[in-house]
Amino acid sequence: IYPLTQIILGVIKLIPTTRHLPLRFQCVRFLQKLAAASDTFIPTTSILLEVLDLKEVGLKPKKVKGKTKTLQLSLTLKLPKDAALRTPEQLEACMSEVFTLINRELELYRYSPGFPEFTILICQRLRKFCKECKNGRWRAYAKGCIDMCERYAETAVTGRIALREAPRDIKKLEALKPPDAPNMHKRHENILAKEQRLEEASRPSTKKTADEKSRKADNKMAKKKPEPKKVPKKDAVPEGAIDEEDEVKEGINWSDDEEEDSDDDDSSK
Repeated sequence: IYPLTQIILGVIKLIPTTRHLPLRFQCVRFLQKLAAASDTFIPTTSILLEVLDLKEVGLKPKKVKGKTKTLQLSLTLKLPKDAALRTPEQLEACMSEVFTLINRELELYRYSPGFPEFTILICQRLRKFCKECKNGRWRAYAKGCIDMCERYAETAVTGRIALREAPRDIKKLEALKPPDAPNMHKRHENILAKEQRLEEASRPSTKKTADEKSRKADNKMAKKKPEPKKVPKKDAVPEGAIDEEDEVKEGINWSDDEEEDSDDDDSSK
């Protein structure tokens, strides 16, 4: 675990630029998965809190003309070269990812005896961010993380009273975990499943627009004018008239020779 952790941390520190923030988030996710699978303490909050110190976070975002594509950080390694972390979509996606990963980390180490001390620097930095930030949504995210830290810290303090050893002498990471509570790996999977459900629930607009388009198309098809009825023409020949046989008497010569013969007889008389 240690060599892999050092390699991931080296990748994070290799290119500490604003453009490669998605890559750093990917590395933080790897470290959290590694910690959850091995029941090991691998802190990543210092990496996430560094994002709050970027100058782009305090600047007013630029308005981009035309349609902007939604940024999926889970499928991205770096931001666009021009105006990195300057559009509202990029800022919103990166800041929400920061607080999401902080919440994951707090959920992972909530049963650790050293959790109250672990959250001191986190709460201090988030309180400072709440005073400086002008975005109401980001302040709400930060206050939610602070409330989670305080709530879990109180539970950890009450649980440490029943311990016979000092927190620094305890080698077990989840010494305060109740017997019926899920372990770190299970909690991490539950967090990911919950986030996926929330993400799917936040996309009803696309489905509605598709349904509305299909309904409009159906309505257009229904409103089409009916085809005019075909009126039979007066001079049209009725069906079956061509197939009828002419009634002609047999034995009668209808040629012109007979008329000539009759004229000769009259003249001889």
